[in-house]
Amino acid sequence: MLGKLVEDRKAQVSDIIELGDNYPSGVYNVIVSQGENTKTMRVIKR
Repeated sequence: MLGKLVEDRKAQVSDIIELGDNYPSGVYNVIVSQGENTKTMRVIKR
């Protein structure tokens, strides 16, 4: 993991978001924040 920021996006609750369409295969950390809550998920793209 290189720790580089690939994308920073803001969205509304009603938005449908697709991630990673243009990214190469690999392991990514997706960080989602809403107010004071933050969730980090590890995603593997094949």
